[in-house]
Amino acid sequence: MLLWDYEMKPLRDELPTIPPARRLAVAVSVLDWTLQAAGEIEDAEVRSYLAEGLRIGHESVRAGRDEMILPEDMLDAYEDVYDSSDEPGTAHLMSAILACVDAPEGLTGEVLYGVLSSCYEGLLDRERLPIWTVEAERENARCLETIAYQKRIVDEALGR
Repeated sequence: MLLWDYEMKPLRDELPTIPPARRLAVAVSVLDWTLQAAGEIEDAEVRSYLAEGLRIGHESVRAGRDEMILPEDMLDAYEDVYDSSDEPGTAHLMSAILACVDAPEGLTGEVLYGVLSSCYEGLLDRERLPIWTVEAERENARCLETIAYQKRIVDEALGR
């Protein structure tokens, strides 16, 4: 298990209590923060895909929606863009965006938990730790900062 799993597990059962539109706002906020923390994404196609997905996410949140709707051409391009990037962390970030769009039951608490996990794993990949252990993660400032940010955003959405 990752440090993230230990730290976030207590919040897992509370995520479904967040109203659906607020769950999307949490997902988009965490995606936005994660993309900024990830630094420059070198692959222009992946960078563009992620930026457009995030733009649509912000637009959906501003409109009070509880889901993101990607244009058909973006959905069609997903596999090719996903497969073309071998840059650390980007596959996780693309998966997080798609989860906000493609979940059959919508952005449930469980789907949100997966989005948060994908964002963490994306940043963990970019940290290039020699081995993923709880101890190594505890010693990594980015891992600790990511968990703290996600907890804070979830706590705010829960009204704490």
